[in-house]
Amino acid sequence: MSAHRDRIELRGLRVRGNHGVFDFEKREGQDFVIDVTLHTSVTRAAATDDIADTVHYGELAEDVAHIVEDNTFDLIETLASRIAEHCLDLAEHVEVVVHKPGAPIQRSFNDVSVTVVRSRDSTVIAETETEAYLNLGANLGDAADTLDQAVAALDRHPRITVLRRSSLYRTAPWGGVEQGDFLNLGLIVSTSLPAPELLAVAQGIEVACGRTRELRWGPRTLDIDLIRFGVNHEELVFDTEALTLPHPRAHERAFVLAPWVELDEGAEILTPTGPRPITAVLTELGDQEITRIQAP
Repeated sequence: MSAHRDRIELRGLRVRGNHGVFDFEKREGQDFVIDVTLHTSVTRAAATDDIADTVHYGELAEDVAHIVEDNTFDLIETLASRIAEHCLDLAEHVEVVVHKPGAPIQRSFNDVSVTVVRSRDSTVIAETETEAYLNLGANLGDAADTLDQAVAALDRHPRITVLRRSSLYRTAPWGGVEQGDFLNLGLIVSTSLPAPELLAVAQGIEVACGRTRELRWGPRTLDIDLIRFGVNHEELVFDTEALTLPHPRAHERAFVLAPWVELDEGAEILTPTGPRPITAVLTELGDQEITRIQAP
């Protein structure tokens, strides 16, 4: 955090842009509202009364507007980060909020926004790539199409590469809630994002696809779970309120393990009794209904 207590704020900048996971969002566009806070000293400008010694907020507004108008991103997380990177040329510490008031959500809502905070001393991006396993599921609307869109959105993220994708699996719902079958698939990705940021990107894609979190284990337009981050002795063990790794119930769910076995038959999974071959754990879940869907 900058030592400067002064700040320059640009709030409520409304710009038309073409960002979103869906094709119609990129084609038709929608309004985005941007808030920018620059933490920087205004002491010199106050003494000289010269605009050359401060940030020209008119030019700042134009620069931010061009970033929104001249690019197309799937996620407002990426848009906010791109704006923040530009603003670091003007101040040591910046905060950027991107609001998406017209987000395609099939429920009444007030706002969707992403806040990005960046400092010059924290902008060095680790080049280390980490392999992670994600499991995706859906059982509302055109579930197969939603899963296709989610995979494409993940792969378009500049710091995520989809390495392998499993077949689709039809699975019975989990948790005792009356609902239709799910379609599931697994992904092995490579990413330079930390695990919490990878999860945040996944949740942003869920929101873009209209997911709401009203009923645990209820029907979903899209569910993306981060199951494992890192492999072998470098696998991340992590436990916070927002994220637990490895996923604590993965070893109980055939719809998680079957796509994973298809992608990496030799993998081991951490269980309460220690690491075990994933194939052995999956065999013990033979009573769970799951069917691999052959590609047409």
